[in-house]
Amino acid sequence: MDIMAAMALLTEIPMMQNNNMPISLGCLAYCFVLFIILEQAADAADLDLELEVGIGNSDNITREPDTRLDTPLDTAIDETFYNAGLTLLFEQQSARSDVDVRGSLFYVDYKDGTFDSETLPALDASAIFRITEQSFRWFILGNIGQQSIDPFEPVTPGNLENISYITTGPSVVIPVGSRFSINADAWYSDIRYEEQPQDNNRTGAQLAFVRQINPNRSFSLNVRGERTDFDESDFFPRIERYDAFLNFATEGSRNELNIDVGWNTTERSGIKTEEPLFNLEWQRQISSASNFALAAGTRILDAADNFRGNQGNSADIGDTQIQQPTPEPFRENYARSSIEFSSARTSTTAGFGWSEEGYDQRPEFDRQVQRAMLNVTRRLGNSWEFRVFGEFNQFDYDVLQRQDDELRLGASLTWQQLRTLEIELRFERFDRDSTDMASIYTENRAYLGFRYIPSLGS
Repeated sequence: MDIMAAMALLTEIPMMQNNNMPISLGCLAYCFVLFIILEQAADAADLDLELEVGIGNSDNITREPDTRLDTPLDTAIDETFYNAGLTLLFEQQSARSDVDVRGSLFYVDYKDGTFDSETLPALDASAIFRITEQSFRWFILGNIGQQSIDPFEPVTPGNLENISYITTGPSVVIPVGSRFSINADAWYSDIRYEEQPQDNNRTGAQLAFVRQINPNRSFSLNVRGERTDFDESDFFPRIERYDAFLNFATEGSRNELNIDVGWNTTERSGIKTEEPLFNLEWQRQISSASNFALAAGTRILDAADNFRGNQGNSADIGDTQIQQPTPEPFRENYARSSIEFSSARTSTTAGFGWSEEGYDQRPEFDRQVQRAMLNVTRRLGNSWEFRVFGEFNQFDYDVLQRQDDELRLGASLTWQQLRTLEIELRFERFDRDSTDMASIYTENRAYLGFRYIPSLGS
C-alpha cells in the first residue's frame, strides 16, 4: 500500500464510525493507517518505538473522598492493575512530505475487577504531503485521546471517554509575481465522542493573500470560515464561525514570531457575536542548551478545539483532559509559557498556563484555569536516571462559586541496559482539594514497568 492509498483510506475512517461502533475501533484503524504511512515514508526519518509491560498498585483507585471530610468514611479501594502497550515518536522531513507523530496505545486490566479492562489510544499527529513540488499539498491532523465526562468529578476509569478529532484537506499556493501569492485551504473534520452525544463534522476554508517580505518574513490578509453540523441536530443547532485577520510571521536564527490580529464572528441559533481576535506565539533559543516559548491571546474555541490544543501542549499525550460537557463555543483569553534547559546530565522543563473561558449561553461553565508543571531529569552514571516531576491544575468557577485544585507529584528511578532495555520504578501522589467536600481525595500509586526499545529509524 503506498502513501496515497493510505491517505484515501484515512479520510474514510471517520465515516465508518457510528453510534453502534466503539470509538476504539476507529482509533485503532487510524493508528494502523498512520503506521502504514510511516512505513512508506521517505528517508531522513527519526523513529522511536517503545514496547512496555508493567504492574502497578493504587491505594484509592476509585478516588473516594478521604479522611479530611468532617464525617470520614473509609471507602478507599486498593487495586492492582496491569498494562501493556507501546509509545511512538516519529518525525520525518523530505522533499515530498513532513510528518510529525506522537502516539501511544495501552491495554489496562484491573486484578480485582474494580473497573472493566480498557484500551487507551492517544495520538497527536500532523502530516503534509506535497502532491506537486510547490503548489498543491494535502494535509492531515489527527488527535485521539481521553477527556473527562464530568469535569466536576475526579478523573477515574469510570469518568473518562475516548474522543477522536480528525481533519484532512487540500492546500493550494498560487504565486502572483515574485513576492505575492494566494494560499487557499479547505478541510473536513470529523469529531467522535465515546459517551457524550456531541458527534459532529466540520467543513471549512481559508483564503490568504500573502506578501513575502523576504525568505524568512511574511505578511498576509486572511479570511476563514467553518461550519459545524451535529449528528443530533435537533438538540445542537449548527454553528458558523468566521474570522478576518492580519498575520505577521518571521523566523531568525534564534527567534520565531507569529502574530494574528483581527475579528471573529460566531452565529448559533440566530444569535450572533462579534469580538476581537488576537494570537501571539514567540519561541526564543536562549542558548544552545535552553529554549523559551510564549503564547498569549484571545479567541473563540469549543470543547473539541480545546481538547486538541491541550493535548498538543501536554508533555504526556495520554493525560486525560478536563473538558466542559457542552458543544457551545466560548471566548478564551489565554497566556502560557515554557522553558527548557539541558546539559550533559540534567534536563529541566518548566511551564505555566492561564486561561479564562466565557460562555454566553451557559455562564455556569465560566471558569479560570491555571496550570503549572516541572520536570527534572538527572543522569546517574551510565545506566541510571532519576526524575522528579510535578503538575498543578486549578479550576475556578465564578458563577458556581466552586474551586478545584489538583496536584500530582512523583519520582522515578530508571535503569537502562544496552540502550534497548529499561526498567522503571515510579511513585506518584495525587491530591485534590475542592470547595465541594465530596470530591476531595488523595491517592498513592506505585508502578514497575519494563520497556523494550528496538533500534529503528535512520
